[in-house]
Amino acid sequence: MADFKELYDYNPYLKEFDSEVVSCTQKDGRFEVILKETAFYPEGGGQPYDIGTLNGIAVMDVQQKKEGIVHTCAAGFEEGEAVHGIIDWNRRFDLMQNHSGEHIVSGLIHRAFGYENVGFHMGEVIQIDFDGPLSDEQLEEIERKANEIVMKNEKIIALFPDEEELKTIDYRSKKELTGVVRIIDIPGADTCACCGTHVAYTGEIGLIKLLSRQKHKKGVRVEMVSGMRAFLYVQKAMKENHAVSVALSAKELETSSAVDALLKASSLKDARIREVSEILLQAKQKEFADGSHLILDFNEPLDRNVLVRHANALADKADIACVFSGNETSWNYMILSRNVDLRQYTKQINSELNGRGGGPKEMIQGNLQASEEQIREALGRIFAM
Repeated sequence: MADFKELYDYNPYLKEFDSEVVSCTQKDGRFEVILKETAFYPEGGGQPYDIGTLNGIAVMDVQQKKEGIVHTCAAGFEEGEAVHGIIDWNRRFDLMQNHSGEHIVSGLIHRAFGYENVGFHMGEVIQIDFDGPLSDEQLEEIERKANEIVMKNEKIIALFPDEEELKTIDYRSKKELTGVVRIIDIPGADTCACCGTHVAYTGEIGLIKLLSRQKHKKGVRVEMVSGMRAFLYVQKAMKENHAVSVALSAKELETSSAVDALLKASSLKDARIREVSEILLQAKQKEFADGSHLILDFNEPLDRNVLVRHANALADKADIACVFSGNETSWNYMILSRNVDLRQYTKQINSELNGRGGGPKEMIQGNLQASEEQIREALGRIFAM
């Protein structure tokens, strides 16, 4: 294996470093470079890789492979060439904030409930899978305690215990570890085996915000963000909430009550609209003669339940009742018959009228992209007897 050193293990704040090229191999138009030592973190443990430059050449990917830490670069280097590396610090520090925030949350949940972190992914948001259930109230308490740890500005310590010392440490780990083990210790929150990068003090995390909870397998998946991501999320959420408060003339801490009141009023209005629609449609039904062969009835957008009752009433008056809800050239359709197998007509209707839909022999439904005139002509011809 190449003789390399992981500088990020000892100093994650190292933004620039000097090293030497051990090997450089061209592959698929890119160059895979191994250095004598590196500050670029390779993808692993749920944490994304670092990006940056080597002698001004872009480093686009970093992976830990059997031969060493491989930097995928846009151009190649000579073996033994001296290189100056620069880490994309904004990205690195963001990942450090979020990784440390995740450790605090996972550690607190482990201490409170005994659950293990069985899945971890750092994308736009941080996803953590736990092997037990958690309620919203329990997560609110975890979030409060996590931010208390942040405010205490505890020192985050990276330990490299020997084999005997490791036996005396109670730490979290997803698997049995051998050899050199790096332990990340956050006082009051977590002690965990980890190869990732972390901030030096919890205060540098700034803010930890839990976003969502959902069932996942036998446990729960939690989404969260920390640091500047958390600040930007809260800032956007407050901006959205302010817009809602202005629109509803409600205090910003009382928008949910205002929304509830609006939904109740809207529900009452919808119920009244359905009642009026029923009355109007019942009057309209009287305009169609009993014993008709084909009824074609076009309406403005209607509640589906109202439409079904109307279509059934018309089906009692005709061999075939066709009810449409929509406007101009876009219609939802419902065709009913008590004695005609409608399935035989579905393909032709959809083909001629740019439609989609189907159903059992007594009722077909779907949507059409055609004008009322086109529909009347086509269905009059298709259902002519």
